[in-house]
Amino acid sequence: MSGTARLLDALAVGLGALVLAILLTGGFTVAGARLTRPEDVVVALAILAGIRAFLVPYRLPDVRPQHAVIGGVVAYVVLMAFVMVTRHQALRTHALDLGYYVQLVWNMSRGYGAYVTLPPMHAWGDHFSPVFYLFAPIAWIAPGAAALLIAQTLILAVGAFAVYQFGWLRLKDDGHAAAFALLYLLNPSMHGVNIRDIHPQAFAIALVPAAALAFDRRRYLLCALALALTLAGREDAAVVGVGFGVWMAVARARWLAGAGVAVASVAVLLIDVTFVMPYFRGAPYPHLGRYAWLGASLGQILGALVLEPWVWLPVAFAPAKLLYLVAMLAPLGFLPLLAPRALAAVGPPLAMNLLSVDSVLFHHRTQYQSFVLPFLILAAVEGCRRLSAPVSRTRSPVSATTVIAFGFVVSVVLASRTVNDLAVTRWLLAPEHRAAYRLMEQIPGGVPVSVNERFVPHLATRREIHIFPAGLPASEFILDLSTVGSNVPPTYRKVISEGPWTLWRRS
Repeated sequence: MSGTARLLDALAVGLGALVLAILLTGGFTVAGARLTRPEDVVVALAILAGIRAFLVPYRLPDVRPQHAVIGGVVAYVVLMAFVMVTRHQALRTHALDLGYYVQLVWNMSRGYGAYVTLPPMHAWGDHFSPVFYLFAPIAWIAPGAAALLIAQTLILAVGAFAVYQFGWLRLKDDGHAAAFALLYLLNPSMHGVNIRDIHPQAFAIALVPAAALAFDRRRYLLCALALALTLAGREDAAVVGVGFGVWMAVARARWLAGAGVAVASVAVLLIDVTFVMPYFRGAPYPHLGRYAWLGASLGQILGALVLEPWVWLPVAFAPAKLLYLVAMLAPLGFLPLLAPRALAAVGPPLAMNLLSVDSVLFHHRTQYQSFVLPFLILAAVEGCRRLSAPVSRTRSPVSATTVIAFGFVVSVVLASRTVNDLAVTRWLLAPEHRAAYRLMEQIPGGVPVSVNERFVPHLATRREIHIFPAGLPASEFILDLSTVGSNVPPTYRKVISEGPWTLWRRS
């Protein structure tokens, strides 16, 4: 090992120690600079490790690839479950992205049907997600948010096994297959999806690689089951079915079968948004507003895409959208670009994001990447296969191993924000948190309540819960910041104030 490599290793050890110190203390001041985010140091550490690997490649430990994948899955589950549960305990989860699903699953488990009160409605009128019927048994055993958060984390984590097996089947290289499974677990988009509470579309990240693996192994019933579960996540998951049909047709030359899957997926989408959801909602499908600039209905939007490309092309490929594409491709070493046939499958779900003017849809860490990411992973494996294949006498100037290593460095840089949630200041309960829990304990189970948005996920195992000031005519208790007291009707009396919170009860 050269002196330069030893120096870089020593610096890396120092940076690693600094990360640990920030995690354990919450931060401190060094030379007048306040260090409170381990993320910043992790970025520097990743870049340093990349430079070191470029100068003198690391000697990897002698671990079987299968064991590395298992270890990665276990580490992901432990760390991400810790992040998810502690975020919830620290009142950092939300009413509509977690409390909504806690109440939905609890109602299903108690035989009350798919109803929610955030706002009061049949849930299938908002999003058609029958996959949650499979989660009802969880609420029998462990009702509440924590079990659902851990379940979602487990589903995402086990997708690494499908990626590993798919990689081995295509690459015939255990090492590279395991590397893709670890890249999957480290992907910043998956971290962002996992951390943003509960989203049924997230399950597609694990289910699509499983469907592709089953298809390549000619286990067509398992493939169909994985696709059916994906479609059961949300009505707009039909674009995943269309993408998978494109993958079957273009990447696997199964044109008739692929066309059948795509057409069936479009039919499911049309049935859901035209008949099923309007039936439960009592009104037309509500989620086309993001594309209102293209048309007022699904038919008008599709017509504009075909007949007016000069209208949507500047929007789809605006500078912000190009940066988004880089953020999605770079953690995979841009390998998907080497497999255009497989990459074609990402077209339908990617178009949903590129055609929107809502910036949330084209941010690489939001749940809206759930339909895009799995196809990029499949294409990355195919790109690696092409890069590794001896297609000519002239060898590629860049090896697959180097490109994968680049992907690891970029993944750590873009996923470094996740490390912030491990810091003691993010999960150690403050006095106001403990005060909130003491007040929540005084609310009897089952009674209607109107509470602060952050309390909803903790109190949603009941038939009626509202975000204050909604639901006041029916609510027995109000729990919110003391400063909202002027908005509390005189029909309620103050029970107790503690910290910044006050509990009121109907007189």
